[in-house]
Amino acid sequence: MSALRVATIAGWLIAGAAASNIQERLTVVIFDYAGVSRKVLLSAANEGRHAFGSAGVETEWILCDPVAGCSVPERFVQVKILSRPLEATPVSPQGLASTRTCTATEHCAASYIFFDRVAAFADDVHSPTDLTLAYVMVHEIGHLMGLGHRPGGIMTASFSSHDLRNAAVGWLCFAKDDARELRSAVRSQMANLPARHIKVPGWRGEVSE
Repeated sequence: MSALRVATIAGWLIAGAAASNIQERLTVVIFDYAGVSRKVLLSAANEGRHAFGSAGVETEWILCDPVAGCSVPERFVQVKILSRPLEATPVSPQGLASTRTCTATEHCAASYIFFDRVAAFADDVHSPTDLTLAYVMVHEIGHLMGLGHRPGGIMTASFSSHDLRNAAVGWLCFAKDDARELRSAVRSQMANLPARHIKVPGWRGEVSE
């Protein structure tokens, strides 16, 4: 399994799903507007990679700082980490994140993660912040790829302390049907996403397994 590549500013995640010896790749760019520590982000990226791997999707994560910049691939979905919800964001008082999809020409399909809420929730349920952040991101990326809520698993409507204890030992996974839909979505949606190429000064590093 290749190491995760990380860069500061535009956060992208490339996921390749392997099914019947066919490799597919998904790219997600992660924009960190909340000033989350690099250590937490890299650890969350590794956790996310393993979560997608359990569904047969191999991922590469590129993390970006909104000031320094970075070079990113042409096709991607994006995750934006904010300190808190924007006033115009329709989210419940307990919501940890929100996903918005738009037409292909608007380039605005994105998941928004509210880090202050994620950190507070992690503290309340005695779960590591990086682990909690990882599964919130993976859940929202699932929505970006067309998955809905399920009674259990990663796409549950809301995580519990029990879910995150399972996550800590690798037992919180995509349901079988969701994993199949995710692999299919990686093939079809990534092929249809508009090509974009953004190059800004930045750096890249390696994240080990």
